[in-house]
Amino acid sequence: MKKMNNKGFSLVELIVVVLIMAIIAVALAPQVMKWVENSRKSNDIENYNALIEAANVAGTDENVIKAIGSGTATVTFSSTGTTISGTALQAAMLKTLPNATGTKVESAWAGSSTPNNPPFTFTVSVTADGIKVTKGNFPKKDFS
Repeated sequence: MKKMNNKGFSLVELIVVVLIMAIIAVALAPQVMKWVENSRKSNDIENYNALIEAANVAGTDENVIKAIGSGTATVTFSSTGTTISGTALQAAMLKTLPNATGTKVESAWAGSSTPNNPPFTFTVSVTADGIKVTKGNFPKKDFS
């Protein structure tokens, strides 16, 4: 009688391998989700800083300074988009950062009054020295 040629894996061996892979996936899932959220927060910080830089660059334009006058303009950065009070500032910021008004908060910031829709602001003021940007309520980099 001929011996059967057993090539391949048995069903039990395949089930054991799939089970081990499932256990590893379940163990790693929370950490992967944390990495994704941290990358979103990092992106939000970079976008916020880019908006501030665009406001600083806009402040080099004499027409913007004259248009704002002695008042202030507020930039609000939220999950629905960025709003800029003051058309002169908005026009000047859009020259530097074309998608400024389309920039959105993408992460859920813990500790915020409305974690999924935190409106972060900064104020642009005109002083004798030119434009002054005052950072508002943007949270500290918390990647715990």
